[in-house]
Amino acid sequence: MKKLLLVLLTVFLTVSVHAQKTADIGIWGGSLTSVHGDMDDDTPFQSFNLNFGAYFRYNFNARVAMRAMFLTGTFSSTGEVESAPWEFDKMVQDLSLQAEINYLRYILGKKKLRFSPYVTAGIGVAYFPYNFKAREIAEFNPNHPELEYNPATGQIIVTDYEESVVTPTIPFGIGFKYTIGDRLGLGVEYQMRKYMSDKLDDLDDPLAHVNGFGETIIYNDGSHNNDWAGYLGVHLTYMIFIGKKACPAYDAKNW
Repeated sequence: MKKLLLVLLTVFLTVSVHAQKTADIGIWGGSLTSVHGDMDDDTPFQSFNLNFGAYFRYNFNARVAMRAMFLTGTFSSTGEVESAPWEFDKMVQDLSLQAEINYLRYILGKKKLRFSPYVTAGIGVAYFPYNFKAREIAEFNPNHPELEYNPATGQIIVTDYEESVVTPTIPFGIGFKYTIGDRLGLGVEYQMRKYMSDKLDDLDDPLAHVNGFGETIIYNDGSHNNDWAGYLGVHLTYMIFIGKKACPAYDAKNW
């Protein structure tokens, strides 16, 4: 085991010293294609929600890179919950750190390695507002735990409120990138986000209720009832740094 670790460490240090590392900056633009939450109908591409952002990417070699990315834009959708109409519209900010793995060897600006499909995955955090809509929720769940009623009239007491949500995310996606110049690259990408929150669509465990014994019944277990979102966009990349170059023989063989 010690010998194997020593060999792996030696290979890693050799690649780190000789590999031609580069760094890129890029801009990203596209649409939020869908939000998968508690609404009955979450068909993709039902509405256009413009999102844009930027990223910094550090390329360890021709197959592996690390990307820090920021996205911002609108999230909105219209549908139903338990046959009652529902809609939401909000701004969402998203920050993520993702590993990017090329299926083929790819180096921005090199003609022999000018395109590749790739996959991404990482961790992130999102910020957005959550709006509790008392009257709308009462239409499909009058026994929701957060609803209040006037005991004399039985009428709902309007208790709408808004709060800011900061939640971890799990981003991942697939894409295709292509070199269009010595330092320019173009790509298309589809990304998903798994939110560790159920409040993206303004529906936080919407079927939770108080039963006839006064017990609060909830369904949000923290994993299966959280929201998802999908992005489809294009990105333009510019190489800003060229590290220490390896010799031509090493470059041709290992890149």
